[in-house]
Amino acid sequence: MSRLNRGLSAVLLLGAVASVVAQPQPIWPAPDLPGVSKGKVEAYWIGPYVRLSEARIGKRGATMVTWFNEDGTIKRQADVRSTEPGFVTTITRRFPEALIRSRFAPDFVRQSAYRNVVQGVNADWKIVLPNKTGPSGYITFTSTPDSRVFVHESHPKQSQIALDIYVHGKLASVVGPFPQYDGEDVHLSDDGSAALIVWKDETEKTAQLVVLNSEGKVSFRVDCHHPDHSLIAAPGGAGALLGPNTGGANQNTFLWYTREGNLRSLDISPNPHCVGWIPDSRKSLFSTSVGFDDRFRLIDWDAGKSLWDIACPGDNGRALAIGLMPRLVVFAVGELYRPGSWRGAQWVLREGQKEWIRAFYAVRIEDGSLVARWQACFPQRFCTGDRYSFLRLDSKLFFITPDEVTELSEEEIMSKKNGWK
Repeated sequence: MSRLNRGLSAVLLLGAVASVVAQPQPIWPAPDLPGVSKGKVEAYWIGPYVRLSEARIGKRGATMVTWFNEDGTIKRQADVRSTEPGFVTTITRRFPEALIRSRFAPDFVRQSAYRNVVQGVNADWKIVLPNKTGPSGYITFTSTPDSRVFVHESHPKQSQIALDIYVHGKLASVVGPFPQYDGEDVHLSDDGSAALIVWKDETEKTAQLVVLNSEGKVSFRVDCHHPDHSLIAAPGGAGALLGPNTGGANQNTFLWYTREGNLRSLDISPNPHCVGWIPDSRKSLFSTSVGFDDRFRLIDWDAGKSLWDIACPGDNGRALAIGLMPRLVVFAVGELYRPGSWRGAQWVLREGQKEWIRAFYAVRIEDGSLVARWQACFPQRFCTGDRYSFLRLDSKLFFITPDEVTELSEEEIMSKKNGWK
């Protein structure tokens, strides 16, 4: 993930953890109106009680985020430059625009004319980021999806990396600088734990794994093999997974490191992707895939073995999103809708288009067996641009669509209430 950030000067595209894994075959909707569009507004939810609105006229647009109180009143609003999982950014001027653009402006005005301001999406904080300059020429911002931890990565000197780590919007620690390893950046997990590979010293002969806990403190440093990549920090900074960047037969082998070093390794094939960690555990969920069909494996890294391996629930073979709970894994899927004789195959859809119906499957952490299923009453067409994700805030799990945010309950699922069967 971190390699996608190289060259960006403002934000890190994250993916996460509650994370979007895949979608059904997309069907683009037909235009709603004839003619040339002269203006369009789109609004959708990006968190519980947080709505993003985008207005576009021609090639120009404006984006506003609105935070609501639980009673529906507006808490605050902000015009934003960009939005990312966990935070939004704005650019503010430190000096009048006329002075900034003047050819007589001093160098310090030009160099620090603008400042980045970030705000939490799911937490009430605002950070005015200090200007970080250095020969490497780029900085990186990233946050946990719940907005609890925000990381400002910088490069004070050539081939160095340093981290400013904010917890609840307050600077909690400064980590580094370290000799940067092969251009690698920090990798942040959903609970706020993080990992990065650095050189042990300036001789650049020994690689080290640095693991941080969810409070931004160094949990441990340990020598590791290199070249390595695919860093994934475990909850609480208890350990981290590394994938060897060697290709060949070992390309899908993950190495489990703790403060004791490399304890074990496990091949996870084919085409592995870490979905996330079961909360407060050392168990991680991986997806594997062949073609368009996904399977899911839960790995216990303390034991170094798979606890279970199941196909993606439902008949589509892929998930819209996956939510992780202490006792359950919840799959949101889109299943092909099969209308009854009363509806007719071409009731409202153009020929060749299909409708999907949303369903949820909950499986047990212990053995991957099905606990309960929930299905929507009506079908719909899913589009590529649609946004579906799970978000964990403290002990609560939310499912977010463009139109609605719902809170899921383990007890409700286990007892099969409110539509769960």
